[in-house]
Amino acid sequence: MDCLELSIRQQVLSDLATLKHETEDALISIQELIRSKTVLPPETHDSDADVDGTTEREVTSRIFMSEARAHCNIAFGEHVANLAEVHILRQKDTLITPLLDILRDAPHIDYDQTLSWDEWALPDQLVYTTVSALLRICFVYEDYAGLVINAILGFITDVIEKLRVANSIEIFTQLTPSVHGFYRAITSTIYPWATSQWHLLSHSLDGLVEDSILERINHHLLEIHQETDVDINSDPSLFLFCHTFISRYVSAGRPLSGYFIVCCVMEMQWTVLAQSLIPISPEGITYDGLWREAAAVNRAWSTLMKQAAQKVTLNDETVETLRSTVKGALQCFSDLLGQMEVMDTEPPLDTYAWETMSESLKLASICSVAAGELDPDLYARLGLLSSDRSPIMYNLVQEAASKSMIVIVQSFTDIAGDLVHHLRRFVTSPLPIFESAFNSEKRAPPPLTAAAKCFALCIKLAPGEDSVMSNMYSLLNFIAAISKETTESSSQQLLHNPIYGLPYASSADQLTYWSEETGLRGRSDEEKQLIGITTISVVARLALEFDKEEVTRLTISMLLQRLRTVEPAVEAALVYNLADLALVAPVDAFVDIVKAFSSINRVANSDDPRFSNNVVLAAQTQLARELDRRPDLYDIYLEELLTLFSDKGVAIQYVASSAHHVKTEEMIEQLASLLLPIEALLNHADFSPHVNATPELTSLFRNMWLLCVLLNLTLAEDKEREKSAMTWLVPALGRIATKTPILVLESATDVLSDLEYNTNVRREYARSVISKHRACLTRYIPMRASEIRSLSAGQVIFVLAMHDVETLRSDAGLPSSLVSYFTNPGLNKHAALSACMEAITEKVIQECVSSLNIQAAEQALPSHLSYELRDLLVFSTHRITRAREVANKYLNRLITSFPSLMCDPTLVYAILECLTLLRRACEGEFIDEYSPKHEFYSERTGITLQLTDDYKVRNDILSQLRNNANNWFELALSRAPVELQSILQKYLAATHSLTGADTAELGASVAEQFAKAFGPVHRQLTALCSLSHWNSDRSRVLASQLASKGYFAGEAAGLRLACRQAPGVLDKTPPQRTSSTVIEALKRKMEETSVEIWNKNTSLMVQDLKRLLFRCAAILISLDECEYDLLHRLVTLPFEVFTPVAVATGIEVWTWVIAEKPSIEVALMSEVLAAWFLTVRERKGVFSQSLNYQDPFQHPVNYVPTDKEEIDRATANAQRLLVPHTLILQMLFSRLQSARYRRSSVMFLIQRLVLRSAYAHKLFSTHPLARELRFSFLLFGFETLKSSHLDAYCEGLVRQSLYRTAYSWFAVRPQWSYGANRVQVTADIKILQEFLTHLQTDCVKGVSFLSSLAPGQSPTGVAYLNHPLRLLVENEITRLTVWANPSNDSRRGTDHHSVTERSMLENNWPTSVRTIWEIDPAIALHMMERFKSPAAHAEVERLVRANPIAVATTPEGLRFLVDDKGLAPQKSDLQYILACTPVPPVIAVTFFEKKYNDNPHLLQYAHRVLKQHPVELTFFFVPQIVQALRFDDLGYINQFILETAKISPLFCHQIIWNMKANCYKDDAAEIEDPMKPALDRMMGTIVESLTGEARSFYDKEFSFFHEVTSISGKLKPFIKKTKPEKKAKIDEEMAKICVEVGVYLPSNPDGVVVDIDKHSGRPLQSHAKAPFMASFKVRKSRTVVDSDPEALLDDNKVEKREDYEVWQQAIFKVGDDCRQDVLALQVIAMFKNIFTSIGLPLYFYPYRVTATAPGCGVIDVVPNATSRDEMGRAKVNDLLDFFVSKYGGEETVAFQRARLNFIQSMAAYSVACYILQVKDRHNGNIMIDAEGHIVHIDFGFLFDIDKSLVLVDFLLC
Repeated sequence: MDCLELSIRQQVLSDLATLKHETEDALISIQELIRSKTVLPPETHDSDADVDGTTEREVTSRIFMSEARAHCNIAFGEHVANLAEVHILRQKDTLITPLLDILRDAPHIDYDQTLSWDEWALPDQLVYTTVSALLRICFVYEDYAGLVINAILGFITDVIEKLRVANSIEIFTQLTPSVHGFYRAITSTIYPWATSQWHLLSHSLDGLVEDSILERINHHLLEIHQETDVDINSDPSLFLFCHTFISRYVSAGRPLSGYFIVCCVMEMQWTVLAQSLIPISPEGITYDGLWREAAAVNRAWSTLMKQAAQKVTLNDETVETLRSTVKGALQCFSDLLGQMEVMDTEPPLDTYAWETMSESLKLASICSVAAGELDPDLYARLGLLSSDRSPIMYNLVQEAASKSMIVIVQSFTDIAGDLVHHLRRFVTSPLPIFESAFNSEKRAPPPLTAAAKCFALCIKLAPGEDSVMSNMYSLLNFIAAISKETTESSSQQLLHNPIYGLPYASSADQLTYWSEETGLRGRSDEEKQLIGITTISVVARLALEFDKEEVTRLTISMLLQRLRTVEPAVEAALVYNLADLALVAPVDAFVDIVKAFSSINRVANSDDPRFSNNVVLAAQTQLARELDRRPDLYDIYLEELLTLFSDKGVAIQYVASSAHHVKTEEMIEQLASLLLPIEALLNHADFSPHVNATPELTSLFRNMWLLCVLLNLTLAEDKEREKSAMTWLVPALGRIATKTPILVLESATDVLSDLEYNTNVRREYARSVISKHRACLTRYIPMRASEIRSLSAGQVIFVLAMHDVETLRSDAGLPSSLVSYFTNPGLNKHAALSACMEAITEKVIQECVSSLNIQAAEQALPSHLSYELRDLLVFSTHRITRAREVANKYLNRLITSFPSLMCDPTLVYAILECLTLLRRACEGEFIDEYSPKHEFYSERTGITLQLTDDYKVRNDILSQLRNNANNWFELALSRAPVELQSILQKYLAATHSLTGADTAELGASVAEQFAKAFGPVHRQLTALCSLSHWNSDRSRVLASQLASKGYFAGEAAGLRLACRQAPGVLDKTPPQRTSSTVIEALKRKMEETSVEIWNKNTSLMVQDLKRLLFRCAAILISLDECEYDLLHRLVTLPFEVFTPVAVATGIEVWTWVIAEKPSIEVALMSEVLAAWFLTVRERKGVFSQSLNYQDPFQHPVNYVPTDKEEIDRATANAQRLLVPHTLILQMLFSRLQSARYRRSSVMFLIQRLVLRSAYAHKLFSTHPLARELRFSFLLFGFETLKSSHLDAYCEGLVRQSLYRTAYSWFAVRPQWSYGANRVQVTADIKILQEFLTHLQTDCVKGVSFLSSLAPGQSPTGVAYLNHPLRLLVENEITRLTVWANPSNDSRRGTDHHSVTERSMLENNWPTSVRTIWEIDPAIALHMMERFKSPAAHAEVERLVRANPIAVATTPEGLRFLVDDKGLAPQKSDLQYILACTPVPPVIAVTFFEKKYNDNPHLLQYAHRVLKQHPVELTFFFVPQIVQALRFDDLGYINQFILETAKISPLFCHQIIWNMKANCYKDDAAEIEDPMKPALDRMMGTIVESLTGEARSFYDKEFSFFHEVTSISGKLKPFIKKTKPEKKAKIDEEMAKICVEVGVYLPSNPDGVVVDIDKHSGRPLQSHAKAPFMASFKVRKSRTVVDSDPEALLDDNKVEKREDYEVWQQAIFKVGDDCRQDVLALQVIAMFKNIFTSIGLPLYFYPYRVTATAPGCGVIDVVPNATSRDEMGRAKVNDLLDFFVSKYGGEETVAFQRARLNFIQSMAAYSVACYILQVKDRHNGNIMIDAEGHIVHIDFGFLFDIDKSLVLVDFLLC
């Protein structure tokens, strides 16, 4: 967080502080985070706290606090103020201390001079949050009140002292904002102050308004100017900062002047005192964080205006203070009043004069109430201000005076009677403060409203029973008196009004009229008018205040009578006040009011100077907006408005027809404006007139829309609307359309005649304008021009109305009503009309799909669209064929356009239930043949189907819906299988009792069919089905998941039920809330399990984890509020285990929780996102580097046979790592599809996951089996991009990262698949083809954006990356298709041909190479293995030599610097070789050859490579290392051998034996090799360097081996003798050998010889040599893995080394050169590594041959093998017979295994022998082992040796 910008940081901290904490752990974590960043200023002064909490302070230098730290401290205060009461009580001691410290230091803090605050400065915010938090703690825990009050008093004292001595800049930017923050805290925080506390606080606040303090504050800005001018070294930006600072406060209405401080002090004083006079208790206060601004002020003042102040006990000192405060406040008022009287103009705003006068009145009033004494001066002042003799007339002051009078009257009720007459005269006075322009304002002026409230209170409290009615009559007489017809006749008419004959109308009241009239005679017309307006407003306010039906009726009746008889301004007041009264009027009175409004609206004429239409319209609209207070009046008012609309529309037509010269544009605009109240009324959420509308209401709506069309109110062209100045109209019509009932009822029989003879559409007018409407309709549906010509005028208007209404509705996502037009038989029978309606429907649906596409791209698809589709689904079963066809057509179009809507349970359930209901309806033919049932209802969805009684039609409907449902479910299955199947499982799991035939539900059958199916996202299963031609499904998974969910949901419910203590609850529904004890126990168990998994010491089995996760999910589902700790563990546990089984289980429970509790989807997905990112950081799964591609020659090469189990283990290990991410990706893909239309928050999480994962593209595994997962992620990423609404910058960022992720796959050598898994290869090809399709259609769709980034920082386009990537992907597909079908078998498909490569010209290759080089030079290097373009190769070579350091990490780049012919032309490039990644040893040793001219850089690199590789790897290349000594002029190899010989004794022995073998060229050791002297010296040096155990080991080993090999020399005299004699000699010599501990055979350095079979010697056939074979018992060790397949962690496997002994036969040759065999077997062993590295089980047995001296060597014998020659001597001439005799018949498993082994080994050796050109392949050199493998031996003739021999045919027979 510390790296965030300060504004963002402040917002984050504030949001964290005000976050609601649903759990204690969440609270603690948030608190620890904020408190960890809350740093108190260092102590710069001593502070000793006294017992009473007061603190002695010493004024010292100011303490600096950075902006970031200030934000943290502010957030801490917000956090404390936001805490719940229970949390404050628990932590009160730890919370209050830092707050007190912050408040203590606040006056001494020197803040950053910053303007990066939104509303108030940092000192302001800090003091406000700190004081508010302290008061919040005191509110909860009263014992701290004294401590906090003392701290507040100390703060005020310190501020005052600082104001006295601080410089002007500190005062201006630090201290006065602190005072303002304190003022905000006091006036905003509700707290039950005591009068004693007020007394102390008031005394302290008085210090702030001392003259000296105020003078410094008022002149601080001038002082800043002066200091800046005087100090020539001052910063010139200081003045600008200060000016900006004060300007921001002034713009907020807080000038921070001394005058403003006076006003603030007064307001604080009366706020504190007022709260001590009203009841305040924690129980009555709903607390939710910091109070809104001035909350305490408003609450206290409004409470005292509504009720009398509570009595408080005061001491004499406090009473005296109250009295003095009253006098001081009145004196302040008088002083300001005196100043204003001598001023010619209004006082400046910064003086805050009016506000201060208002606050002084309030302060004086509250103090008088608190003291229980009505100050006579105050009473006189308020009385004067509330009269027409007031010395000032200012709204704010007069309003404060009236409200202060209310407060006083509440406490001193005896003055109410005296005030009645006074206030009545006041409110009927023509005062300017009562003026109101009712054409722009609805309410009366605030002073008048306050005075009316005070007047009403006084009337209520005045003595007398008829006070209310008498005063109402008196005021009503004023209204009568100001009427224009103020004549005797009219007066007599008024007196004879029945209202005045009521019992409570006294003669005095009747005579009041004469007196009021007499009193008005001296007034001017303007004054009379103002009096009338004022009186009307007061009467209405009084009626509302009294809230009596009789008073309300009287007032309404009187006001209604005066309509149209008074001046326009007075009439406006009448209308507005009648609108207010209508909301509380009885129903009949309400009807009278709205009818009166309609009457005025009907006769409104723009030529009439009265022209009150706008006034009435505004009142009608306001009434419509506020009518939610009277929902029972909705229908009445709507019908009145619609009737008025029709009447005015007809009137317009009449005028236009009868008076052609009259322009009707203004009349039409008046009519259009009537749509405003209609829209306002329909906007109420609880008003749905379109549901079950009556025929009468439907007719009214239809007439309204027909008139709108006829009078061009629904113009589609923007230009025409702009001309009419009614741009608001179409949005209003759109909102009206959503609440419009269907325009045609199915039951209506006279629709056509109604259209033809509709009284609202006058024929004369319609004929005059129909040509324009017909042309408009033709533009909409040009293909129906001929039908349009045959339509009547009414029909044309109707079709246009249908178009306009349904277009507006479809724009709002409500297209289902379109079908309703086709349910009326009358309309369907009219061919031309029906055709036009169908064309309109097609147009509307097309526009609807386009509009919805735009909304879907923005994740703003309407949530009700699924319900619309459900309605269309119901329509698709309609009895009328035409309606069914239309519904089916457009339902199918909408679902196929938005297939992810099938992830909505509402729609899915509706489809399944409709199938069930239709099936049941069809079965009625056989169950109750003669009494067909027409109506079928689904309780689960609330759907009702009304079907025809024709069973054939029913079956057709069912068949059609079944086919459509299959298509829709298959479409959903291809996009969101996890989501869809979760919904289907929930549907299947629903429990309801069924019997008999009802148990066979078609919907359940379809749900089961698709719940067990798998979609294209399961590519391997899909490939397996396509290859095997068998249909497979996931029935087992479905059954398992349903059983698990049902079991654990039931278990959780049973646990909740068991927690009930009351008897007899076993048959009741279990409670939803799980016991807190159970939840806490589960939390602990989940946490313990997590710790055990982390420490890798868990004993849990797989089933244990599954139980734990399902129980956790079941409890989460049962809770009303989410337990986020449980949710966190529910997600993290499977990720911590991260095995396929664990993750699969996790996905099951996650989808279950989301399906049952959609509200926590975002939280769960956030946890998944965090856990996914953790796998990136911890290098798990696909981000693990353990399986990355490595050169097979970088692995140790061993002389062991091919091990199929090793390949299987490698495959299993790769799958274990990759499958978890594969499963999660499948789930995420499904969630993407379900969220793409509406859930923007989920889409944001997915976008973040894609982007961050793509950023880590270099961490993606490069194992061949990771190909499918990587490109699945890329498809997921591109689908996310396609489904997102991003600006161009963000879209470019995501797309660029995805492209680089795709390219990174090609940054290693081209790979095939792994193993012989055709399913995997097919899946890889399929996904690459899908990815290629995405590349071919990829385009940028992001919206333009504004950015502060420099052009170079914006992400560039990716168009230039597309073509090279397609080239690489197509090549990858080609390679895999060849791998899958190497023999080009047509039954396996055809090869893929790279279109991109074929279309490329040779001169285009360099451009593509350069593009790829810019992305990653490694890709360009490996690209050369894929393509054979000379131009590409030349360009890569040029780039490498131009920038060799760029390929230093890629060993393959070395060949462009060092080729087979020697060094590169530029030798200077070789200096970069030293930085290159090591190549395999087999390549490194070649750099010592003479063709490289002993280049020092190359030799140093080769030497480093050999040293860097482990000895286990270089050990295999001992023969090549010895040969490198031939060219080792500089001694690099010499040094390497010496150093390595010291490290590895085995290497030392092998290198010596090989050196001895290479001292001579011939077998007889007669022709010395030129390097013999060097080898002798080398051997001598090595041996001499051996000491201690190494030398002892050397002596033992070579002595033992000499004894064994010397037998051949002793056997030479017996060459001509018989075999028994030779064997006897061998046995004799072998008996002399003593096996010492630790010796080994040179051919078996990995084992120790422990014994010799003294009688195993066997002479071998040779004419001139004496080879023999003997058997040795060799002890070897191997790693044994002990694992439990049910164990939760793979890390729980126990690996141990165990020794085992084998009898190993070895051949000892003398006089026979074995070096040729050594080389051949080295190559074969390398072949084995190559095949094993790609998972191919081709069998090699590279037995070991070690040349130990010239013509001498040791050869391992292939165990349990028979040569083909021996088989022939045994009369076995047919291999088939041999296999049958050895393994059984051809149908036996043993035979088939042996045959497979034979084939795999034959294929392997055929390739090897062909490449090595092995010759001399007679039957004695071909062995067959006990398992059926063929093994070649004796490689003395290979390559070009003995060319006279030809390569034999390997077909054995």
